[in-house]
Amino acid sequence: MRHFLTALLFALTITGSAAPSFAAVDQGHIDLLKAVQDRGITVYNDADLCRARPELDGFYHGPSRALVICVKGSWDNVDDNDLDTIRHETVHFIQDCANGSIDGNLQLILKPGVAESLLRQTGLAPEAIVRTYADNNQLDHVPQELEAFGVARGKGPGTITKALNVFCPLP
Repeated sequence: MRHFLTALLFALTITGSAAPSFAAVDQGHIDLLKAVQDRGITVYNDADLCRARPELDGFYHGPSRALVICVKGSWDNVDDNDLDTIRHETVHFIQDCANGSIDGNLQLILKPGVAESLLRQTGLAPEAIVRTYADNNQLDHVPQELEAFGVARGKGPGTITKALNVFCPLP
């Protein structure tokens, strides 16, 4: 999916607020987003790509140092899915930091089997996620996606912020 998003990202301009107020976001998620921003990643509340692909909830793009949450216009209308997307895309940022640089090369951060266990504990079937990516010919990052889905669903923003501090130390 990264290659697809890279091409689209350069074809479509990121728009929306680059300095969002996070009006309707709880403190744990605000702290998580601010930790992301402190590391030089710009958080956007929408992008042209969000409007072009309404099924898209968000994306992280390391080379442009952007984390986009498709909140459909405003941080005032954030719902549980948006909060899950914040956690999910932040995991991708952490995966990017895991190799020592922010370059879009996502590395796994959990021990084998942990992501699948988290998914099952939260009621998500890893097989369904794999099938979705297979149906879209995007199998190259399934392990990273399984990890992001598992952590986003199985851990809260405070735990993810702690992981971010470990894998992505402040410059």
